[in-house]
Amino acid sequence: MRRHQGSPLLQPLRGLFLFALLLVLGSGLAAASDLHPVRHGEGRLWRVERGDAPASHVMGTMHVTDPRVRDLPAPIREAFEASEQAAFELLFTPEERRTLSQGTAAPSGPPLAKVVDRETYDKAVALATRYGIPAQAVDRMPPGALAVLFQTPPDEFRRRAEGDLFLDLWLIQWAYDLGMQVVSLEKLEEQLALFDAAPSQDQAEILREVLTQLEEEPDALESLIEDYLAGNMIPAYQRVEAMAREGKDPEALRFKEAFLDARNRVMVERMVPLLQRGKAFVAVGALHMPGEEGILHLLEQRGYRVTRVY
Repeated sequence: MRRHQGSPLLQPLRGLFLFALLLVLGSGLAAASDLHPVRHGEGRLWRVERGDAPASHVMGTMHVTDPRVRDLPAPIREAFEASEQAAFELLFTPEERRTLSQGTAAPSGPPLAKVVDRETYDKAVALATRYGIPAQAVDRMPPGALAVLFQTPPDEFRRRAEGDLFLDLWLIQWAYDLGMQVVSLEKLEEQLALFDAAPSQDQAEILREVLTQLEEEPDALESLIEDYLAGNMIPAYQRVEAMAREGKDPEALRFKEAFLDARNRVMVERMVPLLQRGKAFVAVGALHMPGEEGILHLLEQRGYRVTRVY
């Protein structure tokens, strides 16, 4: 089995699904019942069809190693094994690992100590030690990357560093074993550029919110896993959407556009040739599925019929 293990320091880049969710944290939001229904907010697997091409499937994933998440139900396993092509956000090839390593060697922004207040800095440095990251390395990391990192509990981070495969990477290995054509829908440089493009102060505010939330609700990831296993991304998406839609936090709108909406449009554009050939299995973060700007509705707007399978 081929193994593509990334740099432990930048493991959080694998968790961009959770990056949008951190907009949820530490904020008082309207109850879910106060918001409009979420298109494609329920489910983990959908069949996608158009014309005479064989059906393909799109799956929402969660970037964790939790064995409950990797214990796939029969409909997902069967759809995967019947596919001839597989597409993921990234593949984490040796070349991508080298790019990650080069990215850590030369900081692209100001030191963290220059971007956040002293209290936030001290909290970030103290928490980073639980991940085996020294203060000097913390000072070189973008606040947004730290925010993503801290959304992954230390035990989960440690399992990844020791080689345990999170769901997407586990699926990538399985696809190779089945002899599928395996492709990525994004480039690592594009994901890295998201951090460069995001204003440092926006990232700093997100980091402060995450640190506050972790103090108040240290088990937030467990709740998210339970919702995911139940096929229910409505609460998470509604909270993200509420912050962006209500406009109370301008950085929330900017991050939703950059980390969700814009990426959804790019990924759909790149998956269409696979869908035209048929028997493709597309697996990307579950929060990319719901909503008017979600991948599934974007496909419907292109004439595809989307049917929930599981």
